[in-house]
Amino acid sequence: MYRKHILPIVLTSTLLMAQGSSSSQDRFEKAPNLQQASIKQQVAAKQQQPTTKKLTIKEAALKAVNSVRTHPQICSKGAKPLQWSPHLYNMAKEHSIDMAVTGLLQHNGSGTKTDITAKRLNLKRGSFFFERVNQKINSKNLYSGELIVRTSLDTLASPKTLIDYWIKQPKDCQLIMNPNFTNFAMAKVISNKDNRAYWTLLLSGKRK
Repeated sequence: MYRKHILPIVLTSTLLMAQGSSSSQDRFEKAPNLQQASIKQQVAAKQQQPTTKKLTIKEAALKAVNSVRTHPQICSKGAKPLQWSPHLYNMAKEHSIDMAVTGLLQHNGSGTKTDITAKRLNLKRGSFFFERVNQKINSKNLYSGELIVRTSLDTLASPKTLIDYWIKQPKDCQLIMNPNFTNFAMAKVISNKDNRAYWTLLLSGKRK
């Protein structure tokens, strides 16, 4: 039901007014200060430009995932939009931290001290993704899914680029478009071990 992918590296390759003065004998105009006028024009132009707000990972992920779910894709005619889940975000971040610390790209937890779910549940192994999702939730009535990816920091990786990549993969598309899912979250953690970003996407929904 789930699958992992390593995203390919993406190469990275914006009225001059004359002032008058008069005397009883003559009248003259001062030459305009072009440099000062140019600076004023630049300032005015910047003030007129709309300011672009940088989206949080929550805002960017919501926009990206629901833009694909509400339209036909290679694996689906469309599905209802998902809701952001703080619980799933905490679990996604927990797993991203675990992968970033160990340098392991895998769905199972490491079973070490950064695998918090394994410690909490007193497991003698690494935690499974559905165990992380199902904490504090009745697991018998829950669908769950996970996507993970590791990207180098010189890629233009974002929630949108990752969702756009996954939605083109048939099995990943089926996971993202699954109509049984109602909640999701996405987290990113940069590793001090290999200086790469580890991403986790979790989805869940109650069984009918």
